[in-house]
Amino acid sequence: MLVSLDANVWIFALLGSNSFCEKILLNLSEFDIVVPNQVRAEVERNLSSKYVKRFYQVSHEADVQFNYESVPDVYISMFEAKGLKKGDAIIGGFVEWQQVDKIVSDNRDFLRGLSAGHHFEVMSPQEFCEEFDL
Repeated sequence: MLVSLDANVWIFALLGSNSFCEKILLNLSEFDIVVPNQVRAEVERNLSSKYVKRFYQVSHEADVQFNYESVPDVYISMFEAKGLKKGDAIIGGFVEWQQVDKIVSDNRDFLRGLSAGHHFEVMSPQEFCEEFDL
């Protein structure tokens, strides 16, 4: 099962501002995690260098995969047509394109049931923790 964490999950976990996100971070090595380039960029843009360093350290320890490939426009357009902003459309397009099984996000747009008709399931951090007994 391939899992992707939205930038907000990484940020909340690293800052210690959401206990469910923190639990996910503590258990990263139990899952096959992939980080799209858009998420990596958002994490770097929104955190200080101290937390960015921790992001890479935790990712390395858990053998997280980073994917730097550009998402094909057809996938981005698919999610922009559903009303997502460009960055969110890139992430949605990535998880569809790469056939990620689950994306964990606190993003309201993703959580509104956007996964209907797509390969992936969208879960809140709390739902993910409950499903996997974290």
